[in-house]
Parts: sequence; structure tokens; C-alpha cells
Amino acid sequence: MALKLDATIDGQTLEKFLGVTREELETNLDSKTLVASARDEHKQFSRWMAQTKWQGLPAAVADHVCGFLQEDLVGVFAGAWSKFAELNRCAKETRKEGTTSDISLASHDFTYEIKPHVEVLLDGVAVAEIPFTIGLTCEVSGLDLFLKLGSVYQIRSGKCDCNADIRCGETVVWTRKLADVNLPGVVHLSKPIPLD
Repeated sequence: MALKLDATIDGQTLEKFLGVTREELETNLDSKTLVASARDEHKQFSRWMAQTKWQGLPAAVADHVCGFLQEDLVGVFAGAWSKFAELNRCAKETRKEGTTSDISLASHDFTYEIKPHVEVLLDGVAVAEIPFTIGLTCEVSGLDLFLKLGSVYQIRSGKCDCNADIRCGETVVWTRKLADVNLPGVVHLSKPIPLD
């Protein structure tokens, strides 16, 4: 995936970056996996599913999982970069002194993980939770960041390799490798990434 030479990023979501679709998830989420993964202490949900054999569960759960993927991709990177002490120091300096700074980041890895759950209601009463883990591991190289007022305003060049997966309980229901995602030229951020 290559961006234009001089591009603006406007709120790309994690879902779009990963290329995951509701249809893909629905295909990979079968009722048996969902029921087996559910935290169903009194077995109400599993009994109800055994009785009704409801076929709409995978589609309903896939909709919820796609909702968990609406995080702005910039926020994912900002969370990783905010942990770099040197980058934070430079960001604070630009805010305090009203200056700008170009920072080259060494090759680095970061992980992003969230553990949401889908709550199952029967007749309006919560009877179970279906746990998910959404994980992303990125290897980033060749990034130059332009800092101003304590925030990243531009990303110049760079490459990113990512592995992503979605697990239902302990079962991987979706996985993808994104290799050589290039960021050539200058990427202007419509919303700067605050670091300090």
C-alpha cells in the first residue's frame, strides 16, 4: 500500500488499515467457537443456543468486532511513540520554546493490543461475555517526524511491516501480514499527534 508523494491522513481506522471486513469475520466466527469461548457461568447462553440453533450469532458478533476496530490509526502510533523518552523530550522542548524539530526514529518495534468483549443479553439480561483479543505487532523503519508545539505534524518516508490477528477466546479467527507498507514522501496529519 503506497501513499501519494504528498498526502494527508484523515482518520484512517484500524479496520481499514488491516483490511478486515465484517463478511470475513462472519465467515470465520462459527457459533460453536463463539459458544465455547463465552464466559457463561450458569450455562444459560449455551443452553439457549443448543435449543434455538440461532444462525445469526456470527453476523451479530462480527458487527461488534468491527466496531472495536474503529480506533484512529494515528492514535495507535501515537501511543507507541509517546513511550520514547527522547521523542517526548524533543516534543516538550518544541512546545516550551515554540520551535520545530526534525527527528529521525531508529528502527523500532511496537505492539498494540486491546481485549474487548461482546456482552450477550437474553431478554435484556446479561448472561455471558464473549472475549476477544485484537493484536498488532509492527516493525517500523526509516521514519522522520516533524515536531511542532509538542506534536507530530508530518511523517516523512518510512516503512512498516505488521502482523495482526483477532482471537475469540484462545482461537485465532482472523490473521493478516502486512509487509512493506511504504510511506514515501511527506504524510501530513490532519490532526497532529500530541506527544507531551
